[in-house]
Amino acid sequence: MQQFFIEYFRDIESFIDLQVEFTKEDFIYLNNPEISHLVKREFISEDFYIQDQVPLSHKEDPTGLSYGFEKRYFYKNHLPYVIKRISFDYLEGFYDHIREELLEDQKKRRKFLDEEKKHIASIFENINQFNFLESSVFNELKAQIIEIEKAIHSPTLYNDKFLKADKLTLKGWKEQDLLIFFNFLREQKVIDFKVSDVDLGRFLERNFCVEKDEEISILESLNKKLNEIKNGKKFTLKSEIRLQRLFQKFK
Repeated sequence: MQQFFIEYFRDIESFIDLQVEFTKEDFIYLNNPEISHLVKREFISEDFYIQDQVPLSHKEDPTGLSYGFEKRYFYKNHLPYVIKRISFDYLEGFYDHIREELLEDQKKRRKFLDEEKKHIASIFENINQFNFLESSVFNELKAQIIEIEKAIHSPTLYNDKFLKADKLTLKGWKEQDLLIFFNFLREQKVIDFKVSDVDLGRFLERNFCVEKDEEISILESLNKKLNEIKNGKKFTLKSEIRLQRLFQKFK
């Protein structure tokens, strides 16, 4: 996962990182990064500012081509902005990581969730090191971390059925039933006969799940299984009988 705002609140050293990153946004530094003395790695307890370049108002310059400078303060302006976005910033990446990397591997997902719970709990346990912040800002910091804790402790994150809600679940079907059905559609040219096993398998993996006794089965390596069915290398009679009985109900 990428670096998130919450990581700046692990300890004072990481908080200094936030101050340094803020200083690097100064207009003078952005245009002259070789001026290293503008960026000092030290904890600053008093408020300080950087200069932002901003366009002049239409009254001051009707052409819109001129710019002036505006002070932006760390404790007064920047820090409240960062803190208010902590939970959104973290959870957006958190959920993306689960969907893109861990959706199909419950074991890895559980390990990741357990690690993140400990990580966030550790940050919250040490939150009092930032009690030098203004009370409203400090309370908002705690509230944001609590929001994250609530989210990552949700039992639905362990539930494959909930996480795969965007896939069509076929209840009572076996994986082979799904493969037999779509291979039949391909043979009958209901879908393009030329569609490859790779493309058809990927489509099924992305869009379908099969469920039995409230358990969601992960569909994977379907291209190889489709190829075995197509070439008669896989015994399919039981699946064919189940599908025949199902579609006989249309009579």
